Amino acid sequence: MRSISSALQSAQESTSSTPYVWIFLTSADGGTQYNYSDRLIQLEHTEEPYNDSATIILYDNDGGIGDLLGYWLQIGYGYNCTPYGGGAQEYSETPRLWVKAQHTISREGDLFMVLFCEGMWTALQELDLITKGEPPAFRGVYEDISVYDIIEDILASVEFGDDAFSLEALATDDGIMDTFKPKLWLNESPFEPPAEVLYRLIAMTKSYLRAKPDLAFEVIYPQEADSADEIYYSNKPYYFYEYREITNTNVPNKIVVYANAGQDEEWSSIITAESEDAVSIAQYHTVTAHHIAADIDNQTDADNRASAIMSKIRGETLAGRLIIPHDCRVELYDKVAVYDARKEA
Repeated sequence: MRSISSALQSAQESTSSTPYVWIFLTSADGGTQYNYSDRLIQLEHTEEPYNDSATIILYDNDGGIGDLLGYWLQIGYGYNCTPYGGGAQEYSETPRLWVKAQHTISREGDLFMVLFCEGMWTALQELDLITKGEPPAFRGVYEDISVYDIIEDILASVEFGDDAFSLEALATDDGIMDTFKPKLWLNESPFEPPAEVLYRLIAMTKSYLRAKPDLAFEVIYPQEADSADEIYYSNKPYYFYEYREITNTNVPNKIVVYANAGQDEEWSSIITAESEDAVSIAQYHTVTAHHIAADIDNQTDADNRASAIMSKIRGETLAGRLIIPHDCRVELYDKVAVYDARKEA
């Protein structure tokens, strides 16, 4: 959950506040900046686990908007907080986006500029990871360091102009992220982008990576026992307009991991680990997914891998669609609770 001031909190809980969206663009070299917040006509902004994008329509009847390709921005959402003891325009920033295309739209009486923007995961998908090994194939391996340390090293080594990605300090460990030391081969099929390698690493754990402003990432470990980051109510602020709750049957509902191929890769001392969702099995029937983890050489790590895979599947059991007045605190992987007074839940 993003931190905001008490004035901004009061403004967004009010039913009569004036919204504010911050559109501030900076050139790749940092030398040119434009504040186009007052030109904003329409904005469609999507934040997803491994992708984010935005389409921004700006008013340009004066023809004052030039070439913005390559410029970056961190869209800020907020309100005029003067009536609540705050600033005229307070906002909370979102992860970085880059302008990748722009369209000029001219019609009778109007001129608009449309910006198509892509985010940090897309940037990491565009590059080749060549931090290990030798040219031309750059085949290399990470070993004897934790998943967290590998992620940190990859982000720090990515060359992206004058900018640098970073990983925030680990706040909550899932027992794998800062402990498990995988043997991670790179570019076995040249060339791998950093985004795909990061996804492989995250899939080994019960955690997720969340993009932050200023090119930072943080590790998030959601747990069922977590308290709600935000609560929305039918009968008091913060209100919700509509909530649709969806429950799903987990398929697959049983995971089997085969580990320890051995140095000769003959699987003579195979290790097997299992994890299952008993509730889904009882509701439906057993649907097993098999996974190979050849480089894992002990039962504990094999058990953790099976448990990690199943935990990600269980995370899809409960879903929902919530429509609310804009809440600039919300981030991906926040735990949200909904209270409907008619159901007292």
